[in-house]
Amino acid sequence: MTIGGVVITVRPDDRRDVEIALARFSELSVYGSDEQGNIIAVIKSEDSGSIEKVIRTIEEIETVDKVNLAYLNIENAPDTSAGTA
Repeated sequence: MTIGGVVITVRPDDRRDVEIALARFSELSVYGSDEQGNIIAVIKSEDSGSIEKVIRTIEEIETVDKVNLAYLNIENAPDTSAGTA
């Protein structure tokens, strides 16, 4: 599982419309926004490539100014092959 935190910057007047548009992304959760037009969201996916694809799609929303990746956490699945003969 890969988890990325992003800050999506929009004009303050467009914030609610963008939040509504972001609801269509099943892998994205909005955790808050401010009056300056910053939207805080988390993207959960299987790999970083999928997260990058979601970011690129969000950037295509006309009223989105910028998407900044704040953090990226890659959780590797445990290796279950160790100890087997």
